[in-house]
Amino acid sequence: MVETILFNLASKILGKIGSGAIGEVGKAWGVEQELNTLKDTLSTIKAVLLDAERLYGHGGFPQNQAHNNYSIAMGVWFDRLQAAFYDADNLLDELHYEDLRRQVVSKFFSFDFPFKFKMGSRIENIRKRLDMIADDRTKFHPIVTTSRHNATSTSISSNVNESEFVGRVNDRVTLLQLVMAPSVDNDENMFVLPIVGIAGIGKTALVKLLYNHEMVAKHFQLRIWVKVAKYLDVKDVMQKIVQCITDSPPSADLNSNQLKNLLQEKLHNTKFLLVFDNLCDCDNRDWCKLYDLLRCDGTVGSKIIVTTRNMWVALVVGTVPTYNLESLSDKDCLELLWKWAGCREKLGEEHVNAKLSEIAKEIVKKCHGYPRAAKTLGNNLFMETNESKWLELKEKQLWELAQKKHDILVVLRSSYDTQPTELKRCFIYCSIFPKNYEIEIDKLIQLWMAQGLIQSSGLTGELEDTGTDYLNQLCSIFFLEKTEEQHGNLSNTCRMPEIIHDLAVYMANEECLITTNYRFGLISDKVKHVSFHDFDCSAEEVTKSLFELENLRTVFFPFQGLGAGDKGFVNRCISKFKYLYVLDLSNSCFQVLPHSIGNLKHLRYFDISGNANIVTLPNAVCKLYNLQTLRFKYCVKIRKLPKNMGNLISLRHLYLTTQQSCLPERQIQRLTSLRSFRITGCGNLKSLPEGMRLLVKLKTVTIAACPNLTCLPSTMKNLAKLTNLEISNCPNLDLAGWEDFTCLRSLQ
Repeated sequence: MVETILFNLASKILGKIGSGAIGEVGKAWGVEQELNTLKDTLSTIKAVLLDAERLYGHGGFPQNQAHNNYSIAMGVWFDRLQAAFYDADNLLDELHYEDLRRQVVSKFFSFDFPFKFKMGSRIENIRKRLDMIADDRTKFHPIVTTSRHNATSTSISSNVNESEFVGRVNDRVTLLQLVMAPSVDNDENMFVLPIVGIAGIGKTALVKLLYNHEMVAKHFQLRIWVKVAKYLDVKDVMQKIVQCITDSPPSADLNSNQLKNLLQEKLHNTKFLLVFDNLCDCDNRDWCKLYDLLRCDGTVGSKIIVTTRNMWVALVVGTVPTYNLESLSDKDCLELLWKWAGCREKLGEEHVNAKLSEIAKEIVKKCHGYPRAAKTLGNNLFMETNESKWLELKEKQLWELAQKKHDILVVLRSSYDTQPTELKRCFIYCSIFPKNYEIEIDKLIQLWMAQGLIQSSGLTGELEDTGTDYLNQLCSIFFLEKTEEQHGNLSNTCRMPEIIHDLAVYMANEECLITTNYRFGLISDKVKHVSFHDFDCSAEEVTKSLFELENLRTVFFPFQGLGAGDKGFVNRCISKFKYLYVLDLSNSCFQVLPHSIGNLKHLRYFDISGNANIVTLPNAVCKLYNLQTLRFKYCVKIRKLPKNMGNLISLRHLYLTTQQSCLPERQIQRLTSLRSFRITGCGNLKSLPEGMRLLVKLKTVTIAACPNLTCLPSTMKNLAKLTNLEISNCPNLDLAGWEDFTCLRSLQ
């Protein structure tokens, strides 16, 4: 689990070292050699982490004492490495900040020799520290490389115990009708039905019932069940199909063409049902090649069923609409829970009292309709009639339970393991939000960006576009879901399904903490991201431990009306957590933001939206040269923008509310990194500055509830990248001519 976090950190640090800015600073300050040596050390460690993630992270070791000893040893090594990586990241970020500061305060690049000496010494110390840790890899690396795990298992039984199957009556009837329906003789397309749903929802069990149904067995001359490897390999699949038909593997000497001829010979004039179970990923070209091989002469009426956890795969393979498998009812999950607990069948009804039944109804709510979760919870209560044990399980989260081979989080993790490292890291970060929390999609992407979790997709690729792609990928595997409005249109928010949130917390390995999950006592020093949910900031038992975590990267208040109201708490956050990348104090009620905010050199994301008491932002905010996102919308008492706003040269997203009648042109036009500019609730605003023509990277402008705004600067039409212009509740704004602006994709 932690290897994913470390691999991402290593990639992020290497990216910083390789950046033009750090490279130039290194040359100018005479620390280029130290940086290059540090880069070499990090590259070596990153290779080990990649190996560990692929093998150790995927459960590739036998569960024995040697494995346990290895796990403990690797855990110690990972902890040391993580601490060193964060220190290296902080150091490089300070170098980057210093470069940005000099761009702002001076036209000439001057040198601060004490700073230069200090940085050179720190780089050398970090390098030596990492060298010592890297040397220890020889104690672990041989174990990794000699314990290679074959993740492409080839077979699985198509049998299923129907007595253990619960619910899905309508699904069974519908799918049976689809499979038994006659094909149209002149239909050139072979029937391919994708059945899609997340791991643990019951796809494979349902299709096994269908596959073994008496009517299906009579209808098809041949039935073939293939467990697909992680990625679709055409030759491998052909071999498996032939093996299933002949009950023996084909000769290893057969080349692809010989194998193709053998396969088509076996399928010729045969009506078959072919199941591809758990197809995780496939290239469209590979699928078309396999599909054409299977569509040989005499196979009219043959049908293919594909089970997959990925909506994109379903779209690639399907010739008929995708069948989305939904969750079970609580009633069906309760029946499964009782079956796997075994109390009723083996101990008798007299041991299952009314109190136990009521507790069971509460426990089953943790399942969220996942049959695998019901089995996991039931198995934890096997033959248990002690009421206190049931109550104990009721109070626990799924991620707090020890997970065995077939338990729900282990099954769900199999979907997680197939994802690229950068996607895993973004997913883990989402564990800081409370369950059922709906977050703006734009905000989530900005938070990912702030933590350096999004890597540029190319020379011209925007981080925001890559973040959108990440989000869509997480949605395609059901790890996130876009929320729907009453009218059925997708809104600009998303959330994480509750049971997937359990997986995210499980995979975060204590790096993220939601205060509702806090059980008192010491907070682990592994925690880097804290979310305060329904929490009293004055709670001594938490804050005492919390403020010992000097390396926090995120402080987040997620709920409206529950933001930080204690001025002293806010001051302590700013003074104590000097390595913050994200500080979200939205919906807070403090009146004064301390000038010490300017000391947060690493800050990328700052949000005080919804604070109805704050009157001004201190000019010290303008020292946050790394800041990418600044949000203070619905701060209705803010009189004017800070006077040196234009110093925020890294700012990409600005959301504001102000009492000013016009925005300061000289400052706004300097924000040349802006991608989105959102102006909300500015009742006095009459005009926007003509200098906005210099914001050449601007893509989105949103203006809402500005009743006195009458027109937009004509020079905005010169912004070639401006594609989204959203206007609402601006009754006096004249948009004549803008509807003909060819660059706009969206004008609302």
